[in-house]
Amino acid sequence: MDFLGGVEEDRRGVVQQWLDGWDIFPAGKLVVETAAGERIGRVGVNFYDPVSWVRSSTPDARPELTWALAYEHWGKGYATEAAAAVRDWFGRVGLISLIAPGNTRSQGVAERLGATAGETVELPGYGPHVVWMHLE
Repeated sequence: MDFLGGVEEDRRGVVQQWLDGWDIFPAGKLVVETAAGERIGRVGVNFYDPVSWVRSSTPDARPELTWALAYEHWGKGYATEAAAAVRDWFGRVGLISLIAPGNTRSQGVAERLGATAGETVELPGYGPHVVWMHLE
């Protein structure tokens, strides 16, 4: 969560943004739950302009597979399992993940998903991120 700006206090507003995103984009965010029904994070797809690296709903926008879990659930395989399920469900060519260079845990998830690190780009407001490419 450190690489996403921390934990958001206005949870209802954030969830409403996720719901609104499904009206704008071909996919969006989903809540990750344990088998016991505990909500532990989110996974989903964002869309970015491949030149400016801002969110975009244009036809050439790059789909980004993304995940974030509560700290206490790291290292248990939930992120990899949830992200793999969304990747397989989405099934679109050109899927990427944008990961900050210091975010070694997300880099590990990307590697377990079979993604490979590519170029580093500048995300406005978030700094440099490595473009991880998921195998088609």
